[in-house]
Amino acid sequence: MYQNILPKGAKVLVDSETIAQTTQSLATQINQDYHDKPVVFLTIMNGGMIFAADLSKKLNLDMEMDYLQLSRYGSSQTGGELIWKYQPETVMKGCHVILCDDIYDQGHTLEAAHAWCKKQGALSVKSVVLVHKKHQRPYADYKADYIALTVEDHFIFGYGMDLEEKLRQLPEIYYMPPES
Repeated sequence: MYQNILPKGAKVLVDSETIAQTTQSLATQINQDYHDKPVVFLTIMNGGMIFAADLSKKLNLDMEMDYLQLSRYGSSQTGGELIWKYQPETVMKGCHVILCDDIYDQGHTLEAAHAWCKKQGALSVKSVVLVHKKHQRPYADYKADYIALTVEDHFIFGYGMDLEEKLRQLPEIYYMPPES
């Protein structure tokens, strides 16, 4: 269906069935961990929106939903300076915050969002990510708490993750294999 918009040579890295299964597993764990706790579920936009929408529909929690927008990428494929585009006005004091993002690449975005939520008075802050990338680059001093998938160090796109700000709507995760 998406062949006309996929870049030439793009390959499926993770299919939609695997994404759905791992999302359900995470939801089951989060439902257990946050049963009877007040939760603020914050999506990190834009990348986290597809995963957050699917995950949140499986959460049976007393939760308020909002988003924040913080980025290191823009239209680039490598991280740069952190830029805050939107900070939510939702009251976090006395609540447990769950940050939801598409990818843990080096962890700087989640680290900054975590620190900001703590400054807002959150009782606790945990993060859930769709993808953790394994690589040799340095990571921030921050680890995601819930991880759906771990992948090798490819530039990936689809299911919320972009390729030059496009193709977030793809139902699977794609990558471009190295040219032989």
